[in-house]
Amino acid sequence: MGDLTSNRPTPTASGTLARTPLVHLLLYAMDKKLSGTIELFAPDKRSAVVLFAKGEPTKVRTSEAVAYLGQVLFELGHLDEERLNRSLAELAKLKSAGAKLHGALLLETGAIDEVKLHAGLAEQIGRKLRHAAGMPGDTAYAYYDGFDALGTWGGGDSVRVDPVPYLWGMLREYTPWEHVHAALAKVAASPLRLARGADVARLSLAQEEAAAAELLRLRPLRGAELAKNATLNERTAQLLAYLLLVTKQVDVLPPVDSIPPSGGRPSAAPPPISMGLRQAPSRPSGPPLPAKSAAPPTPTTLSPELAGRWKEVTDRAVSIDRADYFMMLDIARDATHEEVETAFFALAKRWHPDRLPAELAPIRDACSRVFARMSEAHATLGDEEQRGRYMKLLAEGSGSPEMQETVAKVIEASTNFQKAEVFLKRGDLVQAEAYCRQALDADPMQADYLAMSAWLNALKPENQSPEKTQESIKMLDKATSLSGRCEKAYYWRGMLYKRLGKNDMAAKDFRRVADLNPRNIDAAREVRLHQMRGGRGSTPPPQQARKSPVPPKPDDAPASKKGGPKSGLFGRLFKKP
Repeated sequence: MGDLTSNRPTPTASGTLARTPLVHLLLYAMDKKLSGTIELFAPDKRSAVVLFAKGEPTKVRTSEAVAYLGQVLFELGHLDEERLNRSLAELAKLKSAGAKLHGALLLETGAIDEVKLHAGLAEQIGRKLRHAAGMPGDTAYAYYDGFDALGTWGGGDSVRVDPVPYLWGMLREYTPWEHVHAALAKVAASPLRLARGADVARLSLAQEEAAAAELLRLRPLRGAELAKNATLNERTAQLLAYLLLVTKQVDVLPPVDSIPPSGGRPSAAPPPISMGLRQAPSRPSGPPLPAKSAAPPTPTTLSPELAGRWKEVTDRAVSIDRADYFMMLDIARDATHEEVETAFFALAKRWHPDRLPAELAPIRDACSRVFARMSEAHATLGDEEQRGRYMKLLAEGSGSPEMQETVAKVIEASTNFQKAEVFLKRGDLVQAEAYCRQALDADPMQADYLAMSAWLNALKPENQSPEKTQESIKMLDKATSLSGRCEKAYYWRGMLYKRLGKNDMAAKDFRRVADLNPRNIDAAREVRLHQMRGGRGSTPPPQQARKSPVPPKPDDAPASKKGGPKSGLFGRLFKKP
């Protein structure tokens, strides 16, 4: 396999997949922007060769037949069965007379265009990488820096593939558990926080897994807490934490003490899951909670004692939401029922708003807020069943009202966005906008939410003038700045550029969508139409705006060293303890 030529250089690095799994090799090559070849040789005679250009795989050859291009194009929807069979028959005739590439034949006959070919080749490389990841641990690898071992095989090397979207599939199917456990053990006591600039969309996670990763943006969690917070099974949570670590999507914070175990009875069954996401934590019943408001300044006429009490109430009103129920009542987590009752009634004598002196009437709402939270704590910890459920929330890191509300907002926002997508598909733009607005209000930093809001705004008849369209484009610009892999934002911005007659700019966005998601047939079709029209840069916008139909939503279908061999080149980055 490859070019067994006399000018083959000495390997820059070598080792086995047991010591350095293919996932690690791909990440290292990408991180160091390597250009060269990795060859894999298994004891059972299987082999694979991966060619890199600036860190990205550009060709993959396997000893076994994997992912024929025609079949890949057919499965992506870029080629129908009749044309596939006809091209295979023609290819067989041509190969009998000499070498012929299937992709070149499909291009020549007009069965596909360059965009579809690029998408098919990228998907083919991804599938071959996934196949290579399944080779046994005793498979030997060797890396040759600056050497092209596939120079005489296949077509040109213009197709470069971001390997990151394929890593999750590799880990799920071929898990290097020894490395997973070793990596997670190192950070077992350390909370993980989604790093600034982390791009979860690039990882090609399922919706529930992506939602779990996004929770780390709101609150740092340890690996063991991730499964409970996101209702993932333990295996999936471990793999997700490992993926986030090796792709540098998370920051590892200083270790924290272990969470004390609950002294009560086992927790009740977890709440039901709605639309693939964790149900928002419910709050116990209690007195109505006054709205937060800025505390008035302390009057200068108050006595020192009353001024001190004023400050105590206003400070506690500000901090109460960040405390858990045990802290609110100032009791230990193993406090008995009697201790809960005693503590609450002692606090009620001091914190009930009716107990405030008349001079402190301006801060009655603040005092009411504190007492309402204390009442919640008493109602929860004084009931054995509610306390059991709360201890589970506490162990998951969601014990304070502030965190419960934050998590609830994120989950509710995601659910509302899913509803907005459903109504958009049905053409019910009013309902879609209502649910999208709710999602965006609750979680304004989500690129998908902002993109849909911009698109729905652009679809309104009164917003189809060039000036109004440009305003919607600015919103989509912001969405792409929030996430460079927001497929919806690029697709809808392309549609608006088309409306303005800026065809080259539209085509650029459609090509970006096709790169992000090779299965997006609508984007591929738009690029093909642009090419058929000769790639004209712009056409005058229509004189009179007309109502635009709702186009198909972007497809959501499943992100040198010199010298002798040195196993440490890759091993140093991912070495085990």
